[in-house]
Amino acid sequence: MTNFFYRNRFKLIFVVLLAFLLVSLTSCRFDSGTWNQKIYTTYGQEWVDLWNGGSGFFNALFAWPVNILSYPIAWLCSSIGKGIGNSFFWGIFFTTLIVRTLAWPIYAKQNSMSLKMQLLQPEMEKIQRKYGQRKDPQSQQQMQMETMKLYKKYHINPLGCFGTMFLQFPIFMSMYEVVQRINKTATTTLANGITVTYQSNFALSNTKLFNFFELDTSFFAATNVQDKIFAVVVALLFGGLQILQQKLSSRPPKYQKKNPKNTKQSDQAKQMRIMMYVMTIMFVFMSLNSTSLAIYWLIGGVYQIFQSQVGRWMNERKYYKMKDQEIRPQVSSK
Repeated sequence: MTNFFYRNRFKLIFVVLLAFLLVSLTSCRFDSGTWNQKIYTTYGQEWVDLWNGGSGFFNALFAWPVNILSYPIAWLCSSIGKGIGNSFFWGIFFTTLIVRTLAWPIYAKQNSMSLKMQLLQPEMEKIQRKYGQRKDPQSQQQMQMETMKLYKKYHINPLGCFGTMFLQFPIFMSMYEVVQRINKTATTTLANGITVTYQSNFALSNTKLFNFFELDTSFFAATNVQDKIFAVVVALLFGGLQILQQKLSSRPPKYQKKNPKNTKQSDQAKQMRIMMYVMTIMFVFMSLNSTSLAIYWLIGGVYQIFQSQVGRWMNERKYYKMKDQEIRPQVSSK
């Protein structure tokens, strides 16, 4: 079972991410499907609305991590924006940086897991070669035991990558929800027939970038030509950024030996690239539906590239340090 998770880890990660994406971005979250259209009220009312929004127990069970974080992040975004000319853009910009910086330890843990996986790779390949042609139950059990010893040696939990994803997911989904909901309005009809419009507690009235481009719109809803052009440019920039990020992340680190004959790894990398291109196209079309969301993703994407490059540099230092610790006892014992 452990070998299955290890061999198919990239496919499993992609399936989990895609499932989260489909469930969350379509606002299915076991509610009426309109949660991202609700305005921010009070924190207590948020929970009442969440419970009454659809199927009660399942709503609270699956949406509570996002709900806990969404309200404070909305307050932070609003406070920053109101302090800088009531600006929606600057609220999104600085809140995105703060949220991603606070989530950095989780990201670093995921990087550390990747480094350990690379360190054990040569030994893992030896085990696979040793038992590759032996399909009897006893050999498979022995292979399982040696694999578990290897994981224990490097302090690796094969399912650890899923744990870090589950920790990151509510944080980034909360930020997604803030961008979607912070400027929403709601209308209600009073007993005397008068219709009243309510605004979110955290609404930011200055929704233009450089007092020219409207953020609180989309390519399809924009009435001005410049706003439509801006929506397309931001969506394409984000798509290009995703492709750049994929290329940077696929580059092997300096310490990793290149093995051009390993067709299995190259096929796996090709599959991951195709998956990434499909997701990029999907995100570009989603960006056209919300300019503010596209801005958030663009800012987050640039910061993520910065994080990944810092993480790569730290991993290289850790790698040489760990290899040095492995070599030193062998030299001293001779």
